[in-house]
Amino acid sequence: MPAPDPTPPTDTAPEIDWTSDGIETELGWSLTSMYQGYSRAGSVAVADVPGGPRGYQVLVAITTEQPTSQLALAHRLGIDKTAMTYIIDALETDALVERRPDPRDRRIRQVYPTEAGRARLAAARIALRTVETTLMGGLTSDEQTQLRQLLAKAALGAGATAATVPAAPHDSNLPVPTPERSRRPAPSTETETRS
Repeated sequence: MPAPDPTPPTDTAPEIDWTSDGIETELGWSLTSMYQGYSRAGSVAVADVPGGPRGYQVLVAITTEQPTSQLALAHRLGIDKTAMTYIIDALETDALVERRPDPRDRRIRQVYPTEAGRARLAAARIALRTVETTLMGGLTSDEQTQLRQLLAKAALGAGATAATVPAAPHDSNLPVPTPERSRRPAPSTETETRS
């Protein structure tokens, strides 16, 4: 199947009457609509990653941030710690990650990507970016970039707010992602030899 044109024409997007107070002017409706489309198509795009979208998020976090424990990773991504164990187990079974003792506390195991994990992530990222471009097809390339940046900013703020707002009864056991910017590893002078 050919990849969609990365900069589709914007004249295909319908005009919105913002004064109508119609459903399309509601943030909740827009977020739900985008999420449902993203969830369906995105799950297919990352189907080769054990754990699907959550496994993909784990690979992103461990390849772009400082090494961390499985529990800290669960808190960071808003994934239940028991579910995180299964996700890491599945990724490890496919040799995409490995657990290593924390040099400061050998009782704690940190999660590291393998070269195969980095390769699988790269392939999944390409497939996922194609899905995202398709879903944002009514926007120009600049608008797509702006939407990504604004949503990331809003998500960081929403995460901080979620920690202070009482949860609905059905949400009380759901973990909330940690609202913070990515922690990049310090530049290394030696190359990681393990993979």
